[in-house]
Amino acid sequence: MSVKEILQQQYQQIKIEWLRYQNNPYEVERVHDLRVSIRTLRGLIKFLKPTLSTSIYNQLNTDLGEFAQYFSDLRDLDVLIAKVGEYAYQYPETGRIYPELFKQLQHRRVEKMAQILTEESRAIIEKYLDKVNITLKDLNFEGISHDKMMAKEFKRRDRKLMKQYNNLDFQNYERVHHVRKRAKTLRYSATYFADYMPEKEHKRVKRAKKIQDICGAITDAHVIKHQLQDLAEKTTSQSKYEMFMKIADYQENSVTVKDVF
Repeated sequence: MSVKEILQQQYQQIKIEWLRYQNNPYEVERVHDLRVSIRTLRGLIKFLKPTLSTSIYNQLNTDLGEFAQYFSDLRDLDVLIAKVGEYAYQYPETGRIYPELFKQLQHRRVEKMAQILTEESRAIIEKYLDKVNITLKDLNFEGISHDKMMAKEFKRRDRKLMKQYNNLDFQNYERVHHVRKRAKTLRYSATYFADYMPEKEHKRVKRAKKIQDICGAITDAHVIKHQLQDLAEKTTSQSKYEMFMKIADYQENSVTVKDVF
């Protein structure tokens, strides 16, 4: 399969996941799978940056980024609900506090979900999809040796990823998030462009996934902590305030950094 066909195939996957989401926006996995499909295509585009003109790269990266942004808050909320659920399971107690928390969070989720499904939002999302489709169809890789380019780019990105990870300050959220994105790009590219990669390089995919998972847990913890603190500050209930802060401490302390080797 050619590089262009791989990109177009991933674009079709985004369209399928977008339709699946619209059919059942209540299922958590639908927004997750949609975001993964968008991130995958965006990662492939980032990997191919050396072969693309600046204008084409910027256009695709911007349109896919704006599209994904529509689902960012909803996915963050789904992660938050899951973390609160984990805490409630680990520390069961009598009373009304847990049901009230979940009712409040589910209400917020329905609100976010409804915002995405308005006619205006759908129209904008479809517009981004159409723009991406047109740009992908116009791509021309004639005369480009993807085998050599990808082998070189993969090694370059792998070396840079490991250097950044080995020197990473895990308390610096912005840097952790940056390394996470680099790991995603490397992993997705090695997976979908496997036919263009030297066989010996495939083992690095597992390492990239480990880095992505570790940095992902840290970035999720950072986002969840601020969400919980925001909820705590806005509530007038002392019991809710205390519970939100307990969960914030719990989820932050549950994250551990592991060796990827």
